[in-house]
Amino acid sequence: MSGSRIESLVDEVQAAFDRRPEDVEAGLETNEADVLQLRKSCRLLRGADLLLEEGFYTLVIEASFVAIERVIEFRLLESGVEPRDLPGTHPGAYTEAAQRGILSEYSAMDIQELWRDHRAKTYYQDGLAARQRAEILYELATETHEFIVNQSSKRHECLCT
Repeated sequence: MSGSRIESLVDEVQAAFDRRPEDVEAGLETNEADVLQLRKSCRLLRGADLLLEEGFYTLVIEASFVAIERVIEFRLLESGVEPRDLPGTHPGAYTEAAQRGILSEYSAMDIQELWRDHRAKTYYQDGLAARQRAEILYELATETHEFIVNQSSKRHECLCT
């Protein structure tokens, strides 16, 4: 492997993202921004479930937090927020969820604190991913997803059922 091969691969990846996608992930074929975020959350949860069984706890923790953010974004978009106006930060998603009544302020701020204290630590620093941590966070993500989806008139678009 060489630096020139990396540069070539970077160019190939850029070209792949510049082209219209062909073999799109199952369930993500939609033109509705809100439904796309909902279905991404569904797919993240399904992937986390599979990865949990295989012992990939770091990935389960990451996917669980992202699944929560995607389902929050789904509700924000469904309520009329434009895609360009979505919160640009992880903590911003939880703040918006509290301000708009998607989650209680207590729940939103506690999940935000979990993200700040444990997701970043597990992913970037010295925090260790472990089965119990991954399982309970996955359960939180699943429950949050279901709670938020049940507030929606588009719950029929959820791929989880």
